Amino acid sequence: MTIQDLRYSLSISLISGLFLLQGCSLNSNPFSATHSTASRPTMLQGQNQSFGQAKAQPTVELANQLFKQGRKPEAAAIYYRAALTLPPPQRERVILQAAEVTASLGDERSTKHYLQQIPRQALVGETQARYRYTLALLALQNEQANQALRLLPLHATNMTAGLRNKVLLVRQRALEMGGSLPNARQTPQGIPPELQAAVQQTPNAPTSIVPQTVENLAVLLPGSGALGAVSKEIYRGMQEMGSQFGTVTTHKNYPTTPANVLAQYQQAANEGADLIIGPLDKEALEVLLAHRQALTVPVLSLNYASEGQTSPALYQFGLSPEDEARQIAMVTSHRGLRQALVLVPDSQWGSRLAEAFIKAYQAAGGQVVSQVAYPNSTTQTYLSTLQTALANSSGAQMVFLGASPTQARLMKPLIQAQAPDLPVYATSHIFSGRIEKNKDIDLDGIIYTEVPFILQSLQQGSLEQLKYPRLYALGMDAVAVAKNLPQLTQNQRLQGRTGEISLTANRMIQRRLTMATFKNGLPMPLEE
Repeated sequence: MTIQDLRYSLSISLISGLFLLQGCSLNSNPFSATHSTASRPTMLQGQNQSFGQAKAQPTVELANQLFKQGRKPEAAAIYYRAALTLPPPQRERVILQAAEVTASLGDERSTKHYLQQIPRQALVGETQARYRYTLALLALQNEQANQALRLLPLHATNMTAGLRNKVLLVRQRALEMGGSLPNARQTPQGIPPELQAAVQQTPNAPTSIVPQTVENLAVLLPGSGALGAVSKEIYRGMQEMGSQFGTVTTHKNYPTTPANVLAQYQQAANEGADLIIGPLDKEALEVLLAHRQALTVPVLSLNYASEGQTSPALYQFGLSPEDEARQIAMVTSHRGLRQALVLVPDSQWGSRLAEAFIKAYQAAGGQVVSQVAYPNSTTQTYLSTLQTALANSSGAQMVFLGASPTQARLMKPLIQAQAPDLPVYATSHIFSGRIEKNKDIDLDGIIYTEVPFILQSLQQGSLEQLKYPRLYALGMDAVAVAKNLPQLTQNQRLQGRTGEISLTANRMIQRRLTMATFKNGLPMPLEE
């Protein structure tokens, strides 16, 4: 079979999958598959209608029509432009469609450009499989049969029937071209480093340790010290959620320090724990990972390990500010706010927040016109810093603000006075979790990410009963994640108290929060 024959066969496969792209939405059930059933698009009328990219509004329907007309390069460009207007996970699916079209044409440059726009944390489930299939298709079109066979996803568990058939077709064609199936995992050559890293992360990572059922939970939390009060609030949340699951869930707390964490882990494992929640202390987590060969029972940590430190038994969960920054980047891009001024404190935390936002924002097509790390000093310094930042941010359509409540209360009125039409987006750190209407009225109008539990507790009048409400919610969700871990590993989602929860390819718990705003000094859900 010739390459031309292959391209014809794959074009038929592509056409059969085009109409699965439009109308994607998450199921309203608490657990819903990441890849939802799609509806049939409405076809554009008129065979002679002009589809100039410069004039037409980029939509999936338009790209589908262009593809059917055989105008594949134009279709791919429209798919990509349309994808930038969509929220995850639809965005990644449509970008992959653009990449698949260019891969079927052997267009290496465009395919790799599109694939580079997909965040690595999004490479889970079928998205992961389609990513690898697209690279394999590109390799085959460039007559690299062995590389195509190495790149193809090996397991069908995360594939729809349509994708599975396309994978089988490429595998068959590669074998017919003289390729040989790899005997062991090999790193494909000739792929840019950034794509090669993603390929190495997604295919056949060390098998995760997944409990079949979770009835006996062990908890590794500090019993005293600097984290003692925080741990008590987390544990209270665990107890509350454990009672909601009924008597099938039992839990036992093993007071933990970095010095005894390994012994406590081993005792919990010996006493029949199905899953161990904790540790909270980062140093204690590093001790466990230093003895990763001893980790036979899965661990749901409540902190994050240093980069590169992991284990097939480790699942990492916490209130990650980076999750919130990335979410704001996607929300604002989806709303057409593509020029941003970034204001964060001059600190390690501020740098992390800015880096996460900027990376996601630029990947979604946004541009940062100015980035300012403001000093933690006097109000006068804040004023002069903001004046300079706004003066150097011509064309900005939004502000991304990283700030504590005190900082945000000072900065929002200053921004309002100098740029009243500039919307301000921030992370949950601007709200202390305490009702202080007289102070927080200065935050009115800010749009920010908030955990659902805070907003629900405000509506119910129970927020003041908790000292650390977000950590209480973290404890509740830790139990919910533990109980539902088998489903999460199958690419399903959980509607949690800290946000909509999903699991990434590297066993990191990822959260999508509620968008909120301040009105008369009180947080409330944002009316879309």
